[in-house]
Amino acid sequence: MRGEITASRPLVRSCWMDCSGCGFEVEGGYAFCPRCGRRQPVPCVSCGYPCAPDFEFCPKCGASVGAPAKAVERPAPTPNRTIVPPSRTPSLLPNIESEDGLHPVSDADRRTVTVLFADLCGFTTLSEQLDPEVMQALQNQLFKELTAAVRNFGGFVDKFIGDALLALFGAPVAHEDDPERALRAALDMIARTARLGESTPHSGSPLLLHIGINTGPVVTGGLGIGTAKSYSVTGDTVNTAQRLQSLAAPGEVLVGELTHRLTRHAFSYESLGDVVFRGKAGSVLVHRLDAPLATPRAARGLEALGLSAPIIGRGAELNRMMASLDQACSGSAQLVRLVGEAGIGKSRLVKEFVARVSDEDRFRNVAVRLATCSPLGEQSFGALGAVVRSAAGMMQNDSGDEVRGKLAGLLTDLGLQSEEAKRLMPLLYHVLGLGDPDATLQHVEPEQLRRQILYAVRTIIERRLALSPLLIVVEDLHWADAVSLEALRFVMDRLERTRLMLLVTHRPARDNGQLDSSRVSHTALRLSPLNNDDGRSLLAALFGESWVNSAGGLPDQILERAGGNPLFVEEIVRGLVDRGVLMREGQRWRTVAGE
Repeated sequence: MRGEITASRPLVRSCWMDCSGCGFEVEGGYAFCPRCGRRQPVPCVSCGYPCAPDFEFCPKCGASVGAPAKAVERPAPTPNRTIVPPSRTPSLLPNIESEDGLHPVSDADRRTVTVLFADLCGFTTLSEQLDPEVMQALQNQLFKELTAAVRNFGGFVDKFIGDALLALFGAPVAHEDDPERALRAALDMIARTARLGESTPHSGSPLLLHIGINTGPVVTGGLGIGTAKSYSVTGDTVNTAQRLQSLAAPGEVLVGELTHRLTRHAFSYESLGDVVFRGKAGSVLVHRLDAPLATPRAARGLEALGLSAPIIGRGAELNRMMASLDQACSGSAQLVRLVGEAGIGKSRLVKEFVARVSDEDRFRNVAVRLATCSPLGEQSFGALGAVVRSAAGMMQNDSGDEVRGKLAGLLTDLGLQSEEAKRLMPLLYHVLGLGDPDATLQHVEPEQLRRQILYAVRTIIERRLALSPLLIVVEDLHWADAVSLEALRFVMDRLERTRLMLLVTHRPARDNGQLDSSRVSHTALRLSPLNNDDGRSLLAALFGESWVNSAGGLPDQILERAGGNPLFVEEIVRGLVDRGVLMREGQRWRTVAGE
């Protein structure tokens, strides 16, 4: 069995991870496993993505993984002298001396960042029409709103330049999905600006922004001298973002090629073709942002190339999950935790499991509720709200009225009487982040509100269980908010003799037992890397057995570099296709000689 079935262990501290070879828990920062000696994945210095030990570039963001910096013998400190640590990249700044005239000030670092430039349309005309004090107040309120939008999505406001804003996603703090965060922040900025214009008396046209977003390598760090030194970024990526902003019409968001490629699974676009900017070599492929997709596609995978493969090497785990659902349907609630590193195949296994549940006659009455925790930072009850949205059939782009209508329909379908539904509605509004539109909860103490919500959630799950067995799937639990975890544990503790199965996925961590209950049977399934035979089967499913047998040592090189991680296999293959090393000829694939 490749996936280890273990007892639960404590999900919060992320300084531990499972060895990619033997599954032993390895403390963060260790290069080798203390049990088997296998070299461990290296976090990308730009986005934090776990890269195989011999990767030179991150498959997620393209940044150089690089080798650890060599030790540098530092001179002993001397009075009135500033000792600056050596940069990991050559400085792109002139050799400017610090104010004491003794040492240059630069701590540059090269990384991949998404840069956002936003500018207020018609600022000069508006300044001529308004009193200076009124204009200053309006500008300050606008900057406050724009800053809030950037920070809500994990970005960093670099600077304000007149009426323009420069924001960074990926520096100084990097996330796996910084380009997507930047786009969501841009849409929020446009909406906030429009609302500000409607609520603030001023003459002329509505307040509108035009925004440019570009992703690529920059140099980050402290720029300047002495007390004037501040954190910022430089590079062509920044310049191109500003050019895109200048090109954008009022209310538009234009993005560069890499930003588009990294986010097209979640947003719709209109291509504007190649654009040549004055003074810039070559052209830039520009896309106009339309809107978030109602049903985002998977960010990973090779579906865009017409490649797909059945699930491989996970039969034991799949059978154990099916057995747990059998037990749940018999009246013994089950908790199953699917644990594994990023890219190891948790979501793929969940998808296969849900598909098989739908196909099995014995599970035809099982209600399935699917939720995914957001990496953007969950609000209170965010994960629980995702479960409620799934139960009510809510879509991502539903309006407030549509959400309220579907929620009322859910309570009616569960057979709640009007008085009980009326009592639960404000609590569920709160869970969904809709606020308190009727001010029903304004005088309720926070602790009392928390308890009422816990019992409201228990009530609607009990009503659902009275109708049929229930399977709740919550993916990426490592991003869940604390109160949602508490609510799920509360439900499991009190519904142990029901037809309920809770399936959660999360990455390895030292504390992963927050949901474990002595009252409910729970199983931890740890996904190990694919072995070499399964890896070759995966490549054969993608490209055909004949290619695997005729491609020389390339399949083994792919598998060795991927270290048994299915996502790494896909990313390496995608890179080979993009570079022209692998080419499709009809229904067959071939390796281009000499590449």
